[in-house]
Amino acid sequence: MASSLPDPLLTSAVVQISGPLIIGNILDSVLLGILSVQVYLYYQAFPDDRAFTKILVYSVYTIELVTTILLVDNAFAIFGYGFAQLSTLTKTYFAWLTVPTMSGIVACITQCFYAYRIHVLSGGNRVIPGLIVAISMASSTGAFVAAAFIRTANDLTSLQTRRISLAIAVWCSTSALCDVLIAICMTYYLTRFKNITGIRQTQTIVAKLTRLIIETGTLTALVAILILVLFLTFRQRMYYVPPADILQKLYANTILVVLNSRMRIVGGRGLAMENGTEIVLMSAIQFTPDARACANTEGASQAAVDDVSGLTQNVVEIKAETSLE
Repeated sequence: MASSLPDPLLTSAVVQISGPLIIGNILDSVLLGILSVQVYLYYQAFPDDRAFTKILVYSVYTIELVTTILLVDNAFAIFGYGFAQLSTLTKTYFAWLTVPTMSGIVACITQCFYAYRIHVLSGGNRVIPGLIVAISMASSTGAFVAAAFIRTANDLTSLQTRRISLAIAVWCSTSALCDVLIAICMTYYLTRFKNITGIRQTQTIVAKLTRLIIETGTLTALVAILILVLFLTFRQRMYYVPPADILQKLYANTILVVLNSRMRIVGGRGLAMENGTEIVLMSAIQFTPDARACANTEGASQAAVDDVSGLTQNVVEIKAETSLE
């Protein structure tokens, strides 16, 4: 009895559609797990952070959790209820909500978060933060317009229209531009602050923050550009789906990475040692009168002094190691 073999061309087409969908869902779930661990560590380590920062963290996490639930629901509809049905592979389901809409919201929250930090570090400058907010709003608007078009299309294979391509181009290009601008400005102001403060541990924290901001800003900008390039280059493929699925998770993890960078493990690697003294970073930075006078002498605002080192108000607890004779 002859067995029917699947058409190689059909199999290839199915793989090109289903493969990116599966990879995108897996990466999204992995990044949610990482984000969950970071949120838990934040909850345990910084109970005294300002209410605004806590609301920001938990709101972003809630959005990401809802996004992952919707992506899993999409995957179950495609590979569960719609198993072996080619028509289900190309349906958008909640794609208009989980990718462009949620990404636009989370990216805007993250970028405005950094815009406020730049406003504080710059001593009240409103031009650059205002520019960052304007670019971020433009990016989110492009994402929302793309979401509306995707919902109307209701088919992933019919997204290669001029208006959808233009909306996605605005969304991704302005998002990448905003991330690069944030990285440049934060690096400049943090470096300037590092040069005027005379506290060694503060300089160490600022140097670490500078490195983190450059790395995370570069990563999110590259992913945004990758989405745009894949979408415009491989028009009949869905290779853009995995980076599009994870972009918002990268933004969310960026916030938590920066906030949790204040944590140190007592007795662990990377602790600053000065004259036999172990410096343990807790939940706020406490400046000595001399340090405040030094910073104020150079024109730094009091808000910048209190805000820069942990990107929230943190305390440095110094534990001297003494031996009993």
